[in-house]
Amino acid sequence: MARRARLSWPQEHHQASEVIVRRVDPGRGWTLEQARDLVEQGYSIDNVAERTGFPAKMLKVAVKD
Repeated sequence: MARRARLSWPQEHHQASEVIVRRVDPGRGWTLEQARDLVEQGYSIDNVAERTGFPAKMLKVAVKD
């Protein structure tokens, strides 16, 4: 006769942890809004990314299709 096994898992307790806020600041004196404004003025995303230090993916948000 087969024995029945009891399956038990440990109780999962999740406690609240601290909130971590991450900000991108390349330290070149540009704000993200200023960098996106340059893209809207017609500068290329790669050029603005190189000058301001912000990633190109963050600047692509400013491009309107």
